[in-house]
Amino acid sequence: MTLRANLKIAGLVAVLALGGGAVWAKSGGHAKHFGEIDADGNGQVTQAELAAHAAARFAAADTDGDGQLNAEELANRSKARRAKRAEKMLDRLDTDGNGKLSQEEIMARRDPAKMFERLDADGNGALSAEEFAKARHHGKRHGNKQAKD
Repeated sequence: MTLRANLKIAGLVAVLALGGGAVWAKSGGHAKHFGEIDADGNGQVTQAELAAHAAARFAAADTDGDGQLNAEELANRSKARRAKRAEKMLDRLDTDGNGKLSQEEIMARRDPAKMFERLDADGNGALSAEEFAKARHHGKRHGNKQAKD
């Protein structure tokens, strides 16, 4: 294998390990994802299996097959992930099964009073600009920078 191929594999493994690992851990789907990566089904993931899985994910995103991801391909990959998340959210929250979320269905999962209480750090019954900013930064996900205290 060439040095360039080895570097690509190493980069793909790093992307999968860093980006995919965070998603994997948050999703709670350890067994499902592990099974996808453990190609020979022996209960262990090797570097080769991890690299192959990363290469397959990259190839799936590289729709023009040029070995590089352009802005459109990255955007399409992001859109696909967002669509999956939205579908899961709908499945989880749509209690009446009509394929839509009402405000009541959304609010049933999050008590606004408890959320406000958690954000109101000084307990004065109002959110200061600082408390509001902290809450916004705390909610950032997927590689966005966290607030620095």
